[in-house]
Amino acid sequence: MSLRGRDEDLHHPPVPLPTNWQENLFFILWNTDTRDGLMMHVQRVPGRGVQEARIVVCAGGESASATLTGPYRIDALVDGIEVDISEPFREISLQATFHGSRDPGPLGFIAAFPSGDVPVVVDVGLSSTLEPVDFADGLATLVERLRADASSPQMGDQAHYEQGGTWSGRIRVGDREVRGAGLFVRDHSWGVRHEHNDFRAFWTATCLADGNVFCNAIGMPTTNGTVGIGAVSDRRGVRFTTQVAATFSPLPGLCTYETSEVVYGPEVDLVVHGTTQQHWPLYLPYSGHGRFDNNAISSARAGDLHGFSVMEWATTLSSDQVVVLDRAAEPLG
Repeated sequence: MSLRGRDEDLHHPPVPLPTNWQENLFFILWNTDTRDGLMMHVQRVPGRGVQEARIVVCAGGESASATLTGPYRIDALVDGIEVDISEPFREISLQATFHGSRDPGPLGFIAAFPSGDVPVVVDVGLSSTLEPVDFADGLATLVERLRADASSPQMGDQAHYEQGGTWSGRIRVGDREVRGAGLFVRDHSWGVRHEHNDFRAFWTATCLADGNVFCNAIGMPTTNGTVGIGAVSDRRGVRFTTQVAATFSPLPGLCTYETSEVVYGPEVDLVVHGTTQQHWPLYLPYSGHGRFDNNAISSARAGDLHGFSVMEWATTLSSDQVVVLDRAAEPLG
């Protein structure tokens, strides 16, 4: 796949529509000094006629979140959320207006409830000088290797790119408003998403050096070792490796790890150390039964480079945990 400017747009679903086809957008903005920022995950699922945005915002020590759900629309996101591509891969604006619930929710999850009584406003701009990382070919090879072993976790075929950079603007939670700035990571994918068969994976998007370095190692542990893909984007361009590893201490799980280490093999040759500042676990039932991502928003260091990481461990909930979160998601009244 070769990225083009129009890949930044919302995508029309193919005809005929494959089972489990969907489009996802993921934005994480953070300032490691003030701990202001946000995380928003959008899933657009035309086969079910629905889309949702799970969003959490932190400003001045106050945090609130919600899951905004609405009908699937080809050319628009759910009401209350606007993403405008001013210049593809360079300048983006993000606005959000909603009422959220104070965090954390049940089991420590953000966006567990559809709404709340806390007004939240976001008006920020994202900028990047980095080449976006096109993960499509690397993930296609990863999926092919997983399918060769029926005992391995499984996922679907998707187009997928990622980027890092800087953000600035206004965020408000309740009566706390800040005009802040920091670093961001984001991704955009579309295709078949069906994550199952004891799904386990790590995703470690990192932005360093004032937005001048982005890297991510994506991996799935199997009985035959980790199957994965890693990349770095900096002033020299984009480089890939298929040798990646991640360690979460004391152990991977739901709000369980305080430090992380990510190792990239040849061609990238990088080690990233993360220290958790905020756990933002995210329930993703449209990705697969019981699916959730534990997103550890972390300060990050790679040699003499500093920034932030989203040290994510992805897996599935128990049946009892699914019941708790499904009940929380039911509309009030």
